[in-house]
Amino acid sequence: MNYIIFDLEWNQCGSDSEILTDPVCLPGEIIEIGAVKLDDSFQKVDELRLYIKPQYYQKLHRRIVTLTGIRDQILAEQGLSFPEAYEKFQDFCGEEYSFMTWSTSDLPILVDNMLLHGIDVSNLPDTYDLQRIFCREIMRFSRRMSLDDALKVLNEKGDTAHDALNDSRNTALVCNHLDLEEYGGEYVSRAFAELPRKEVFESPKAALADPGLRTYSCPWCGEAVTGDPWLRVEHDEFLSMGRCSEGDEILLTLELTPTAANRYHPRRIFYEMSDDLWEEYNERKEHQ
Repeated sequence: MNYIIFDLEWNQCGSDSEILTDPVCLPGEIIEIGAVKLDDSFQKVDELRLYIKPQYYQKLHRRIVTLTGIRDQILAEQGLSFPEAYEKFQDFCGEEYSFMTWSTSDLPILVDNMLLHGIDVSNLPDTYDLQRIFCREIMRFSRRMSLDDALKVLNEKGDTAHDALNDSRNTALVCNHLDLEEYGGEYVSRAFAELPRKEVFESPKAALADPGLRTYSCPWCGEAVTGDPWLRVEHDEFLSMGRCSEGDEILLTLELTPTAANRYHPRRIFYEMSDDLWEEYNERKEHQ
């Protein structure tokens, strides 16, 4: 078993009205994949950096250039197409692997870009949110914490941030302080994605009121399940929980992307319920 710590950098368009909405709503187009591979003892064995030449948001946004230091020339000279880069990334991951990320923001972007290029999203691996593990096991609180702040707490000097490989290396440094063999099983969860949804809603309120957005097919038994009412995480992020008649539980995540006035596009990813996700869901429920 390999454990793949990965981080993404992505380009964005100039305004909401320029966001690509067909064949998928695309808030960001990936321009860099950075990854560190750990073996089954959580020891670093390899690393990878890939640049990707954007197909849709071809001119780098000034904010992205400032943030990442990546320039159009780098992508023109070193960038691969996304399908080429993804194939190299999969070869790097190996036959049996789990994903590890700092927060849950990168996986949905990866899924969006896979869907954009017709890459199968039906077999995503188990995932670990190392931010969540660090905050729960080291800090003993449930709020979010930046990777830079985590390194400071641990007295680790990391590489420059907002570089996909550097951020993966920095996350690996945090990983060295976590006893994943002891408590990692409480946090691991299988992720499930779906094909792009075609609905567009005039407001977040309208989206949250639609029971269809809380309905899904259980990935194990195929039963149609409608989850509980949405709980707000951030201004455009929501959670729900569903349980099929066989007792299999899923945590639903929803993000709403505005692309124009009165136009909100939904994106869902489902996670097999873990002990930690159950605690997080109930904490959110208590504070709604």
